[in-house]
Amino acid sequence: MTRTERAAHPHALIKDRSISKNGMDTRLPKGGAGGHNWGDLSREQYLEDAAAYDEQEDFVQQGGQPPVENVERPTTGRRTSEFSEEQLKAALELRKKAARGNEVDLGSIARSSAAVSRSPPKRDVPITTGASASIRP
Repeated sequence: MTRTERAAHPHALIKDRSISKNGMDTRLPKGGAGGHNWGDLSREQYLEDAAAYDEQEDFVQQGGQPPVENVERPTTGRRTSEFSEEQLKAALELRKKAARGNEVDLGSIARSSAAVSRSPPKRDVPITTGASASIRP
């Protein structure tokens, strides 16, 4: 008799302590939420909200003011819309000359990037009322 046959023998199965004697499943399935995965995922958001509310209430009862989220944003540098037409033209010329020249200054090219990274200026387009829609031969 081989080891596998011995392990599958009915007497060996009777002695196996990992299987329940009455055939019932003894494990408790976990729901997937909470500590060590015990709990229920459907109630997780409710429990998190309730905990945050309780914490804020305790803080107010101790005499504190509830925190107000007033975040000051850092001021940014100049925007491209703040550049004058002369500055934009000069930046474009600088970029054109830098491509042709032997000595390339990467810092000045980077500073002139606003000239090419913006939309073209809005110019009024004249509308004519007597336009013909016919195709010329």
